[in-house]
Amino acid sequence: MINKLTEKELHKIIERRSTGKTSFAEFLEELSQIGVIQYEINVASGQAGYKSEHSEVKTDPQVEFVISHDFNRNQAIQAIANITLPFLDFLRDLAAAGVITYNVNIIEKKSTYVGINGEQIVEPLQQ
Repeated sequence: MINKLTEKELHKIIERRSTGKTSFAEFLEELSQIGVIQYEINVASGQAGYKSEHSEVKTDPQVEFVISHDFNRNQAIQAIANITLPFLDFLRDLAAAGVITYNVNIIEKKSTYVGINGEQIVEPLQQ
């Protein structure tokens, strides 16, 4: 369960990933260690919702990216392949490809990216 102590730790984990100090694989491992089972990111704002079995923590919006009006599957796949980029650069690339949100399920080891018109790309987690 995410409580006050682990909520503080969650923000430390997010900060390390946002600044490129940890890899995506390390980020997932750290989230798993504090009980996070999945999270969802709003690409336009960078706001995230991190869920454990019994609770959820939402972050504040970080940016204001404009989502492309046209979903470009190939551009989205290329952006997804660059998940090792710092977080905000990754979001910028997704926004340019027309991706509005994505969900990472740590238990199922998959990410689902949703385009502006509801298109979906499901990818195994890169570790």
